[in-house]
Amino acid sequence: MFIDARSFSQNTVAETGVCIIGAGAAGISMALSLRSAGFPVAVLESGNFDFELPTQNLYAGEMAGIPNYPLDSSRLRFFGGTTNHWAGTCRPLDPEDFERRAAIPLSGWPLRRTDLVPYYEQAQQLCQLGPFDYTPAFWSRQTGQIDQPFDPARLKTAIFQMSPPTRFGQVYRDALRQSDTVTVYLNANVVDLQANPTASAVDVVKVACLGGPTFSLRPRIVVLATGGLENARILLLSNGVQPAGLGNTHDLVGRYFMDQAHFPWAGVARFAAPNPPVAHLARPGEHAFGVLASTREAALDANGTAGFQVLMIDLYRVVEGVDSLKTVADALAHFSLPEHLWDHLGNILRDSDAIADSLYRTLAGSLTSPFTSEPPAGPVAGARMDILVEHTPNPASRVLLTQDRDALGQNRIALDWRLGDIERRTYQRAQESVALELGRLGIGRVHLKPLPIGAWPENLLGTNHHSGTTRMSDDPKTGVVDASCRVHGVSNLYVAGSSIFPTVGYANPTLTIVAMALRLADELRRQMA
Repeated sequence: MFIDARSFSQNTVAETGVCIIGAGAAGISMALSLRSAGFPVAVLESGNFDFELPTQNLYAGEMAGIPNYPLDSSRLRFFGGTTNHWAGTCRPLDPEDFERRAAIPLSGWPLRRTDLVPYYEQAQQLCQLGPFDYTPAFWSRQTGQIDQPFDPARLKTAIFQMSPPTRFGQVYRDALRQSDTVTVYLNANVVDLQANPTASAVDVVKVACLGGPTFSLRPRIVVLATGGLENARILLLSNGVQPAGLGNTHDLVGRYFMDQAHFPWAGVARFAAPNPPVAHLARPGEHAFGVLASTREAALDANGTAGFQVLMIDLYRVVEGVDSLKTVADALAHFSLPEHLWDHLGNILRDSDAIADSLYRTLAGSLTSPFTSEPPAGPVAGARMDILVEHTPNPASRVLLTQDRDALGQNRIALDWRLGDIERRTYQRAQESVALELGRLGIGRVHLKPLPIGAWPENLLGTNHHSGTTRMSDDPKTGVVDASCRVHGVSNLYVAGSSIFPTVGYANPTLTIVAMALRLADELRRQMA
């Protein structure tokens, strides 16, 4: 059932079995899994059923390091969480993402991908996806696209499936409303996890409502499921016993923030023929699409690179060289020179073969000038290349508390996002791998866009895949939670979501978030029993 927490009397105290903080993909997945467990479950959601600006403003914070999306626009703070504007792109992590990789410090999960397969299969259903089959052969049969024999030392085809996308707060609202054991408290903002005198357990969860009462929950087990930023923030704010924050004995909470780096327009692919037989071009309305991606063989060697994916998007038929030749010709016709003349001359030289082909086809087929605004007859097809690079663990990339306060009197956060040499080398390897393989297979050629020396491009973006700030490790000196997602040293406190990811791979995190949440729900059943 659902309860508006603003209806409580001031200083009300309630008890529950499991308290889940956050009703996004992770929190709702756990609540659904625990409906039949036989003990009471409380879900605390900061927002209501719809977007409300005062609640959303609780996410506002500062940016440091590399610019990223504003913190109060990258997540949504109402029932369903960020699935309310989720695009629906899904893929499990690769087996090598769970393994120790020589080139990446602190890589390796304390579990294997095979441990997650049963939960991935359940997550596939919750996300309303097709079969749990991400092999290129299966999807080639479904879509008619042909997978290419890429060199496994360089590239592979990686399949992504598309959720409708599933709006968890809408799709699963009635199931939770009808539950006899799950109670969802709306407009309930957690402001403190009060620990016992030794900080070995959470005794009380303090909750406040905007413009309303404060109250307390006394749970047997607490689960933080508020996302990669807020999970760390709540632990840092819960400093009544441990001044550095709960679970922060080794100064790890908030560190190792990861967000896959998105490089738009990282290059342009010129295909040898229109509509080339590659399985890496998304088609509207399809339930799956492919990208070019890093391989297991490359991931596990000591070459100093991480994972990547390359998207071929924005198919077009006009070759830059032809377009540049038109621009120069128009300018000369008016006795002037165009802006960026050297760029245009470079395009003309690079595309000289396509220009010659266009001229030949035009002269052979008609007397129409190739320098019109219309695409020339039969130019080489092309695609824009976007590269997404796996962000690797870096303790300097982190979430910090600031002195600024929100409407509840809580310290806001600053996000200091940093990339390093591994990400730079991975970007370069992605470009080179695609160029070499498209050329080797006769598919086409690639015009590369190098990174600026000693800097990052101005159009560099994050992906809002906030991860790593409460990372998982069997060793409390290198992680905040253990393999069961329990905070080291705190017997009844667990964390769900991508903040526990030790590494992030190149795949979107939602499917793994849901799978890990379902795995945690099974652990909670065992603990409550």
